Amino acid sequence: MPAQPLPYPYQAPAQAMSASAFGPVFKAIAWFIVLALLVWFWRLDMAWLSRQGAWCGVVWAMLCFIVWHIQRSRIQLDHEAIEQSWMWQRRVALRELAYVKIMRIRGLEHLVAPRIYVRNLGGTFTFFYCHDRVMLEEFTRLAQALRQHEQRV
Repeated sequence: MPAQPLPYPYQAPAQAMSASAFGPVFKAIAWFIVLALLVWFWRLDMAWLSRQGAWCGVVWAMLCFIVWHIQRSRIQLDHEAIEQSWMWQRRVALRELAYVKIMRIRGLEHLVAPRIYVRNLGGTFTFFYCHDRVMLEEFTRLAQALRQHEQRV
């Protein structure tokens, strides 16, 4: 069964686009912070079997969990939806899009991960992270199509 056309003038890519959500420099900085924190914790004069030591261990484990997801996170754009793997799955159907905005600091994309702010027809917003330039250009095209449709309506 063929998919119904979108209510705005956007032609989705024929092949699904997929890329890493975060760049290699951003990932390296995240891992460096986690490892530096481990060294700092290790050098503290602390009783590790105490409540204080347990809290330090919990904090470090939570940071490792986040960095692991930064390492593995991917964003995908296909003819149906925008989807990102993260600690939880983020997904917004293209048919439900009301607004798309790309937020980035040009020249510092390696340090500050570019974000795609998406709002659906119900008013719920979602952030997606995207490091890939080709995908960012595709999201820019999608945002322009939504703006054109909004101006006509």
